[in-house]
Amino acid sequence: MSGRLEGAITGPEEVLDSSAAPTPRRPPRPALVEFAAAILIVGGITDLVPAVVTIFGPDSTIGMDAPFLTTLLIAIRILMIITGILVRAGRAWILSINVVAVALFLDLTLLPSAIAILFALLDAIVVVALFRHRAWFSTS
Repeated sequence: MSGRLEGAITGPEEVLDSSAAPTPRRPPRPALVEFAAAILIVGGITDLVPAVVTIFGPDSTIGMDAPFLTTLLIAIRILMIITGILVRAGRAWILSINVVAVALFLDLTLLPSAIAILFALLDAIVVVALFRHRAWFSTS
């Protein structure tokens, strides 16, 4: 019987080295932070596609009434996708707050559009989530 269990993990008689300090473990990612990262990534992609089509599409004169704002929205949405990935990894808290705050402000300038209201609401949820779980970002 010893041949069959040779090399197997042994039971509780095995003593761990108590002199070695345990490695600190990061607490699990809060669900609200996961939701915020998903909003940033999916919302950025969802708003990026129509903005790019507006500029480079067949009827490209639609976005030309405010070319600076349209270009700024595209840049912010690309930053939001990158920021969403960083938020999910637990990095770049201050960058995330700034990018989402600028996106929220730009969404508010596009009111009373229903899509702008939706994106402004989602950006506000992300800001609240990031502020609420700020301590989780510093435990890396």
